[in-house]
Parts: sequence; structure tokens; C-alpha cells
Amino acid sequence: MDRLSSVLSAFRPKATSVTRCLFLEKAEGLELSTEASYWLYMMEGELTLQAKGSEPISLTKGDGMWLASGLAFEALQSRAALVNHEAVANLLICEFDFGKKALNPLLDFACQWVKVEKGDEIAQQLMSLNTLLLAEIEQLRCGSQVVLERLAEAYLVHLLRAFMQAKKVQFGLLAGLSDNKLARAIVAIHEAPQQAWQVASLAQQAGMSRSAFSGLFKATMGITPMAYLTLWRMRLAAQRIKRGESNLALLCDELGYQSEAAFRRAFKKVMGVAPGTVIREP
Repeated sequence: MDRLSSVLSAFRPKATSVTRCLFLEKAEGLELSTEASYWLYMMEGELTLQAKGSEPISLTKGDGMWLASGLAFEALQSRAALVNHEAVANLLICEFDFGKKALNPLLDFACQWVKVEKGDEIAQQLMSLNTLLLAEIEQLRCGSQVVLERLAEAYLVHLLRAFMQAKKVQFGLLAGLSDNKLARAIVAIHEAPQQAWQVASLAQQAGMSRSAFSGLFKATMGITPMAYLTLWRMRLAAQRIKRGESNLALLCDELGYQSEAAFRRAFKKVMGVAPGTVIREP
């Protein structure tokens, strides 16, 4: 399995909405859920997005921005851009859901965002799919919502792949998958979470010494290799429990735990709740 599919096959993102937002005033609020990821694209005009405690982000027509996690923004237009109080800023907003924030490996670093400017290579790679997406939202027809959501999901996969190829993300899971050596170890965890991985065996997968691998992994991913292994296992467990798999003994075995007690302790420590609590969640 390739490095990106190893994540998206386990935690498949779903486009929950694809909408346009028109801005009528010089300053308006834009609330984006911290439980979701977003792709923003400037269809017309220009905006400056300002989140509390963050640097302002300027978007002009043709620019886009990937947000690993939503934020509360103040959306600002220049006075010169406003004519007769008509909306001149038209923003496409694609919202993606991975189930719960705790299960979304892209939300581990909530302030992460990547801007894609109109003329850069990534924008050129996505031009054909972007044209289809914009054409569909500008002329809504029968079944448009379904078409928009599926196009947005395909767009997201292409976008993340392009980020990895260009090494656009410097920290977190996408950064780890962008590194050829680390990616071999990360994909090994994703494909065989039940295996009794140790730092030495993961370093061997990466083709690195144990010390060099441990240092690079922590610096890139923000956690140790063994902590990531546990996190991945618990996310898989939580997802499967939410789908209705209640046989914890079988789940323990398939995720590499020798006892149900050890599994329960690890689950509570990582997810913050007992497995039974997840089962009872709606």
C-alpha cells in the first residue's frame, strides 16, 4: 500500500459540505469548526483572514488554503474593493470530516495550514479538477450536492499528495510521510499494527540507525515511534468500536495486545475514555 493510501484507507475523509460564502461587509466573521478540516478557495475578490493570535493570511482570486483544523477568523475586505455595498469576495469552502477529532490524524497539529497561490505548481496540477468543482457549484443541477462532495474528496486526495511531493508540510503525519525513510516505517505500522514493533525493527524498515531514526521521527512527527504505534492502534480500535465491533478480546489480538486489561489501559490513556464509553456514544 502506498504511503497516503495507508492513512486514507483507514481514516477516509468525507466531504460534509461544499458551499460558497459571499462577504458583504468590510469585516465579517468566519467560523470554521475545529472538528473538521477545510479547503478554502477564492473564487472572486480578495480577503484577509485573521485568527486570534495568528498572522493574517491574504487570499486573492485563484488562491487556496488547506486548514488541518478550522479556526474562528475575522474576514477583512479592503474599502477600495467594496462597490455599492455589493459582495465582491466569493469564497469556496469545502469541509471534510474524519469522524471525530481524536480519530483524525491530520488534526494533531491544529494550527497547521498551507497556502496554495494561483500560479504555483500545485495549483497547476489541480487545475483540471478545480475547473470541474467550480463549474458544478456555479451551475447547480440535479444531484449537484453529491457530485460536489465526491469531487471535493478527490480534490483533497490530489491536494495532500501534491503537498507530500513538494514537502509543503514540515511537521506532523504529512511531513513524516513526505520523508522517504520515515514513510517506510510509518506505512509498516499502518499495514501491520498488530506486529510487535520495536524502535530497532522500525529503524530497520527505514534503513537508518536506531538513534538517527528515533531523533528524526520525534523531530518530524512530534512524538516517539512507540507512542505513534500506540496512537495508531487506539485510533483503529476506536473507529472499529464505533462501527459496532464489541468483541474486545478479538480486537486486542488483532491490534497486538496480549491481554484485554493492557488494551483497556492503553485505550483509556490515549483516547481519554474507556472502550465502553465509545460503544455507548451515538
